[in-house]
Amino acid sequence: MRLLKLAFIAAALAAPAGAETIGSGMSDGTRYDGPPYSTVGVRAGDAAACREACRGDIRCYAWNYQRALPGETQSRCELLPNEPTLVWDAEFISGAIGRSSPAPDPDEQVIPRTPDTSGTPAPPPYQPGEPSADGFWGQFTITEGSEVAGAAYASWNYVAKGDGGITRCAKACDGDDKCLAFNVRSDAEIAPRPNVICELKSAPGSLLRNPDSTAATKR
Repeated sequence: MRLLKLAFIAAALAAPAGAETIGSGMSDGTRYDGPPYSTVGVRAGDAAACREACRGDIRCYAWNYQRALPGETQSRCELLPNEPTLVWDAEFISGAIGRSSPAPDPDEQVIPRTPDTSGTPAPPPYQPGEPSADGFWGQFTITEGSEVAGAAYASWNYVAKGDGGITRCAKACDGDDKCLAFNVRSDAEIAPRPNVICELKSAPGSLLRNPDSTAATKR
């Protein structure tokens, strides 16, 4: 009996603390290689809590659970708005939520935009709430293949839908009196496709050449 007790204690000491149970819908040693829209803390050793956090959020399509270091009581749980490339990573457990279609996103409603014709006079200032698409876009000078220099006071990643995310960023700038310019960028190092990053700027600088960006300044 004493030998059995000693064997049990030895086995318990050998087992890693907070070892995860790999359950349904989990892929061990993998990670979805994309930017999360949210990061939450879950109990160390409880990868299922990360999976359930994703299931409970209609915006979530995939999740990454990062294994905790020895002595840590919480683990990092990343919630992703799409299902990007799956890569090998021993520090993670991941999974995808099989949703039939993306959740409705009113921010992705596209406002039609006609090409800018150089040399024509600028339209009168746009008043928020006006239904005119020309009036909305007329408040901006838009330059494709460029970015507005200067520090951004606000920025965020999102999945580019509709017209590539331009309308969503323009709406954010239109609704903020501080915003004098914005960039919608798809540079691989900061916003791997299909994501883009929207940058709002209150003190824009000059235009810089960037084939992975669309720049806009308020007239």
